[in-house]
Order: sequence, then C-alpha cells, then structure tokens
Amino acid sequence: MKKPRRWLRFSLLAGLVLLGVTYMLRPPPPRGRPADPPYLTFFLVDGLSQEVFQRELAAGNLPHIAQLQAEGLYVEDGIAAFPSMTGYGFYPFLTGRDAVHSGVLGLRWFRREAQEGNFRNYVGRTNVEMNRDMSPEPRTLFECFPGQHSFSVNSYANRGVVRNEILGWAFSIAKYQEQYAALRFLAGTPWLGPRFMPNWFEAETQTVELAMKDLAFQPKVQWLTLATPDARQHIAGTDETYVALVRHADKLIGRYREESRRLGQEEHRVYAIISDHGVTDVKHNVDLRKALGAAGLSAWRGEATNLSRTRLDEPVSTWADTDVVLAVNGNTMNYIYLRAEGAQGAEAWRKRAAPGAAFQQTPHKGGSSVNVVEVLRQVDGVELVVTRADASGEVRVFSRTGEGRITPRDGGLAYACEGEDPLNYARDEATRHLCDGQPRGAREWLQATHTTGFPDAVVRLHRLMSAPDVGDLVVTAALGFDLAADYELIVGNYRGGHGGLRADQLRVPYVLAGPGVPAGQRMATARAEDIGATLMRLAGCPPPPNQDGEDLMPSVAGPTPP
Repeated sequence: MKKPRRWLRFSLLAGLVLLGVTYMLRPPPPRGRPADPPYLTFFLVDGLSQEVFQRELAAGNLPHIAQLQAEGLYVEDGIAAFPSMTGYGFYPFLTGRDAVHSGVLGLRWFRREAQEGNFRNYVGRTNVEMNRDMSPEPRTLFECFPGQHSFSVNSYANRGVVRNEILGWAFSIAKYQEQYAALRFLAGTPWLGPRFMPNWFEAETQTVELAMKDLAFQPKVQWLTLATPDARQHIAGTDETYVALVRHADKLIGRYREESRRLGQEEHRVYAIISDHGVTDVKHNVDLRKALGAAGLSAWRGEATNLSRTRLDEPVSTWADTDVVLAVNGNTMNYIYLRAEGAQGAEAWRKRAAPGAAFQQTPHKGGSSVNVVEVLRQVDGVELVVTRADASGEVRVFSRTGEGRITPRDGGLAYACEGEDPLNYARDEATRHLCDGQPRGAREWLQATHTTGFPDAVVRLHRLMSAPDVGDLVVTAALGFDLAADYELIVGNYRGGHGGLRADQLRVPYVLAGPGVPAGQRMATARAEDIGATLMRLAGCPPPPNQDGEDLMPSVAGPTPP
C-alpha cells in the first residue's frame, strides 16, 4: 500500500485542525420560516449493499426500517443512477429526472466547451461547484417551497436548501484514525476524544443529532446523508464494521422518529429510506494509463481530492500535450476523453473527437494509430468498454469476447450482440430474447432486467452515452477490481468501490412511508427518478416538464397479500 509523504501527512493534520477551529467559530446557521405539513425526511444510506440490507432485514437487525417498511412501500430492486455515484446520484430523488440531465456527469468529468476548469472534480474543497454546475431547471425539492425552512447534512447536491451542514471534521477524523497513531491517541483522551475525535459510529450519531435539533425549526425537507457505510467500505470492503454501521443507521433512524413524535410532527412526516448506489469489494487495483501509455498514448487523470484548491480554474492548455484524459468515478468506472485530431494544442480539447477516434487514435507526438477500444478491452480487470452514441444514436458495448449494440428505433431501444453478450442476457433462457434486436420501451427494459447481473443497463447506458459531455468511452471494472491504482493519496488503494453498472453497484433498496403512502406495499423494481417523482407529488411540489420518473402511488392498490 502506498504511504503518503511526510508533507502530506502534516498538511492533512494541519488542515483538520483548521477545519475544527473554523467550525467552532462559525456564525449561527440560517433559518427559514416554519414549514407547512406534510414534512419530508430523506435518510440516504450512502453505499448500501442490497445483499447486506436484505440479510440484516431478514435477521431482524433493522427493526426501525422494518417498521417503516410495514407502514409503507418497499421497493426491493431500486435502480440507482449511472454512473453509480454519490452527489450525482442524489439528483433523481430531488427532481424526478435521470441524473444524466443534471448538468453534471459524476464526481469527475471533462467539460470541453469551458474556457477554464474543464476537468470538473467535486471531491474535496471544490464540492460546492456541483450545485453551481447543475442545470437551473427543473427545481429541486428544496426550491419548491421558497421561504420555508429546509435542512441538509453531508450533502453537496442540495441546491436551494436553507441550512446546509457538512461534518467534514468528524468524518475525516473517523476515516483517518486507522491510518495515524497520533489521531488514535487523541481520540482516546477523556474530554477531547468524544467531542472532537469521533469514530465511525460517533460521527454518524453527530449527523442525526444535528438533524434532530433542527426539527424544532419545523423544516419542510430534511436530507440526511449517512455517509459512514460508504466511507468504511472504500477502506476495508464489506467487513463486520460495515455491517455494524448499517445496523447503527437503523438505530439512529429510530431515535430520529422518537424526536419527531415528541414534537408532534410524526403523523405529518413522509420518510424516504434510500441509497445512491451499492458497493463491491476490491482485491486488485488497475491504472488504465499504463495500458494506454504502452500503446503510445499520453494519459492524464489528475488528483483524487482537492485538499487546498477551492476553485476549478485550470486553463484548457493544461491538457495541450495530452492524448487521453481519464476521469475516475467511484473507482470502478472511468470516463475516457480523447484528443480531437486536426486541432493544435489546447484547441484539441475544446471539441469532441471524431466518432471513429476510439478505434483509430493517432498520438499527438506521432506514431501509429491506436485502437483504444481494443487496448482497453484486453486489460485485466476491465469488464466493459462502451462508446458514446454516434450520429445515428447507436451505442456499442464491448467485453473481451463480444460486442453489443444499443440502437434507438420506433420510440424504444433495441439490443443485439455478436459473440458472447457483454451484458450476459443471452446466457439465460429467461432473458435471451432481449438480444433479438427488437425495440422495447424504457419500462419494459426495467421490468425485464432488474433481477439480472446488469439491471436496466440498456436504458442507463444509452441515456448516459447520449449526454453532450460524456466521455468518448466509458470503462467499467470487472468483479474484484477497481480502475484507480495508487490514486487515493491518504489511505492508499481502496478495498471497496462503486461507480459501475453491475447489480452489486446499481441495485439498492428503497422504502417510502408516511401520509399518502398505503401500508404493507411491495414493488419489485423502480428507478431513483421514480422515487423522486413520487416524493415531489407527496410533498406538494408540481412535477417538472419532461419528467423521467413515474409516480409510484397509482400502481399501489391495497395491502400486498402475505
């Protein structure tokens, strides 16, 4: 495991101390007027493994979530946004629209038309840029109720919220205690430790206690990101501590409901227990720059975290001598942006590469052209290589041994494959017919694939690869791999991740309960934007035009038989 340099350790510790002092000296938080019911509370459990959730639920270890499930609607196979990313994946819940329409494309991506700051990286002190980059329309749920109080904690995709809290100090300390003995020593001191040096569980408790105090101001919308499962899983995989943190989240939800009852708000409160993505364990870490470099292409991927920078303002000339820009998302997915041929220097990054560049990219310093698709699909640890939509709208999906083609036709999407099916539908008799090249609507694709290893992949891939600023290629990691070797400077290579298209990362549970949600309901599957569309209607927010999501309540009719 790569260890950070001494100066980086010092900078980290100094930065944490400064962050703590700043937090203690901050002014009183803003406050809107007490809101009108109904109230809406989001508990987003960041990086919630569907497998762990279902096992713990069946074992009776999540009693408070089980109670909400009994009181409302349980969606067993929820489908997260793709790429399956924090922040970006919040957008559908707040707008009822697919995250590809948000104006951002993940935690890291490349915006070609910008004059500076083309590489958008929202990890670290530049996280405030995500809200600024989001499309002004449609309104978020926070913006639907101007003047009324609202609150979020540990979210940087929350445009329009009145009060926002980021417990960066608590979560940084919890995350880095395992790396530094000095932090563990301070955490053990009687007074300082519990207050300023929390562990994973204490940090999460601080999150919910802060929200519980804010309930006194009668917020219309509260958003709580319970971030510790995701943070822990990145460092250690899906271990016993990860499972314990999921149980701890359930206990905190119970405490929150008790406070809501005490304040007389519970009968007016709608709950959404959701997740932005699942997780996968990682044993091997891959750096795609090595394969690209061996093929003669110079590749750049930037820093993982902006520790000191507060603005994304690098000039486009930064990439003048680069053939390929990589953008890592969740560590199991990379965008690949290719230099446009026929332009010099920085201008080569202001326009898209030609549609065929992925199959014939010439190094800017000279040499033979490179079939980038072929290079990447042969890398150990790569599962899928996907090309952006061409002029006809066709998206091509490559594995090492086969190719699939997604084609828009007659108002739907058709899928056909050559060789072994990259999405594995052709391997199963129940789904083999999906490769027949016949167009199907978005809902039909969801219903037909939500239990497969690549749920909703045809729709999710085509929407993403048709976005204006998507990479020329998207690459996803195979089981047990990530695509970010030696990327995380502080904690070394990750042992867990997300970002990809497989079921372990895209499939998550959703639970809705409260006024307007009939009790005892189960639904096989729904997308994140369906949850958003449903919540907007329940909260009294008019749906946006061209809404991607579908209100789920008309499909719910009476209790599900036992």
